[in-house]
Amino acid sequence: MNAASISEFEDKSLEELVSLSTDLDSLIKKKRKQETKLVRAKMDELAKAAGFESVNDFMANQGGRQTRSDKGVKLPPKYRNPQNHDETWSGKGPTPKWLREYVNGGGDKESCRIPS
Repeated sequence: MNAASISEFEDKSLEELVSLSTDLDSLIKKKRKQETKLVRAKMDELAKAAGFESVNDFMANQGGRQTRSDKGVKLPPKYRNPQNHDETWSGKGPTPKWLREYVNGGGDKESCRIPS
């Protein structure tokens, strides 16, 4: 709205403005439903042109997010705790507490690397 159109409402009472606001909200909802129907019809038309029965059929054939090929594969360790050889780290994910403490205590991270 511009300033000229707002000035038309300045003389209205609060009751009138609230009523007008309610009417506008209803009109906006009605227009949105109409617009949604038009968009849905266009989407159905495009899906049919692409060889699908409907938009739902098209969406069902999209699959989804692809899973990683290495998901669940345990990586070999790259680092070993010099004080406890049972504690290792692959180098992926958060740095383990033992390595953070070792480095903060003056140790070198590379000295913990397991030779390949």
